[in-house]
Amino acid sequence: GNTKKTIDDFRGTFVKLISKAVTSEGSSATQTAEGARSSSKNNLVVSKTFDTSSFTVCARVRPMLPHERDSGDFVACVAGKSVQENVENITVCTPKLNFRGQPKIETKLFGFDHVFGADSTNEELAEVALKPLLHRALNGQVGVIFAYGQTGSGKTHSMNGMMDHILQSDLFNDSTSISFSYIEILGTYINDCLGPNDSRHSSDEAVAIGETMDGRAVVRNISSHVVQSSEELSTLVERAKSLRSTAATEKNATSSRSHGIGIITCTDKKTNIEGSLYVIDLAGSERSGDTKEHDKERMNETKAINASLSTLKDCIRARTIASQTGMGGNTHVPYRRSKLTLLMKDVFDAGCTRLCSTVVLATCSPLASDVSHSANTLKYSSPLRGGGILNDGGKKVKMQVDASDPVLWSNMQVIEWMRKTYPSIVNPSIFVEKLSGVQLCALPEKEYYSRLENTGMSCADVDSNKLAKDIYLAIWTLMSDAKTRKRRKDGSIITIEDEEKERLRIVKATEEKARTWAEREKHLKSEVSVVS
Repeated sequence: GNTKKTIDDFRGTFVKLISKAVTSEGSSATQTAEGARSSSKNNLVVSKTFDTSSFTVCARVRPMLPHERDSGDFVACVAGKSVQENVENITVCTPKLNFRGQPKIETKLFGFDHVFGADSTNEELAEVALKPLLHRALNGQVGVIFAYGQTGSGKTHSMNGMMDHILQSDLFNDSTSISFSYIEILGTYINDCLGPNDSRHSSDEAVAIGETMDGRAVVRNISSHVVQSSEELSTLVERAKSLRSTAATEKNATSSRSHGIGIITCTDKKTNIEGSLYVIDLAGSERSGDTKEHDKERMNETKAINASLSTLKDCIRARTIASQTGMGGNTHVPYRRSKLTLLMKDVFDAGCTRLCSTVVLATCSPLASDVSHSANTLKYSSPLRGGGILNDGGKKVKMQVDASDPVLWSNMQVIEWMRKTYPSIVNPSIFVEKLSGVQLCALPEKEYYSRLENTGMSCADVDSNKLAKDIYLAIWTLMSDAKTRKRRKDGSIITIEDEEKERLRIVKATEEKARTWAEREKHLKSEVSVVS
């Protein structure tokens, strides 16, 4: 009888089909990870929109390795440019056989902010994805970059490359103090990789992630190491890498079984303002088919990893929605559901008073044998780019303009607000210069301090540092209030007067209902007395 054909029997045919389906290959990233809104590191926002926590979603396809090429596998996941503005695509070609046993491919495109092909380098990735985040941290803000993907897809290689770029950057200067910590989250355990001992085995000094009374996320019992040079930082990074928990998997002999988190804290020596950069190498995701050789302990590890990755996805999606006008007060971001997302509270909390930028890097294998894994990774990450607010009919809602939202203020409105709110500033136009509201909101906190000094304030009874802090917090409070302002389904604002009218209506309706029930009860009692 005829031997049933398999995909391997049509390797040459599939290579030709995929080659025709893919219009272009290679890296197409040309802009910074701040996206089209940012023209330079000193001109952060140039549009009428402003997100206190923004997400840039990138994808990277690793090259084929020599042993993979020798095995007869072939490329089925390719990076390519898109005809749509500000969107770059990855093409996934799934090889299949039709009911006649003839080869065919199913092609699907996934859109990202930036895509890096098999010939891309860590230097190119760092220029696009990491450099703006480093600038954030040095300016008292928060930058986060993390890699997500299948085991063996190049996550650790990419994140190690980011750390190498940090070592070669202009991180160290006379005005900033730098400290470094490194922890790993392994299931329910949190380990300080730079601590004196393995903290997983010391209950008295166990590392714990929690919140303070004022709502800040903190890591207790973690060692923090002040570093003066790239050489000192490099020594700590290599030590942390050597202590990461790894284990053999179906796809990788040394797969990372923990979330590795490098934390670089940048403290301005003059103002004590702290900025943070998180470089996160997530544990490799695995599907059920990859766990067939796992024992019970490894199965529990895999479940914990997948659960935390699911929570991370839910938090990013919810925070993206919450950042849109009118949605902040109606959207729950479940960052307390896992230790990883609790650590990243600044990113997910709409009330955070620091500008946060997060880069999500989805890493993919190019192989046809891994095509289901690659498609799963891209399905997870591509939707994180977010979208507009839709009403029940699926149409975009036009939001009523909020006059108290500083993001929407003109230069004159900013100056007038500052003149009324802070009369001790004799000439607020010197502080504001030509900035609009959205540009003022984008300024780092320490910029407020230097601008206030430039106004020439000489009043002995005014603490300029405290005043600068007050102005900064006031602006961020107004922004947060605008994001969480209650709105109707049609986008109109629910004012305090509207809420009071609704409260009185409910009180009146409740009283009327109580009166009706009281009369009904009285009537029933009279009927009972007549019968008796």
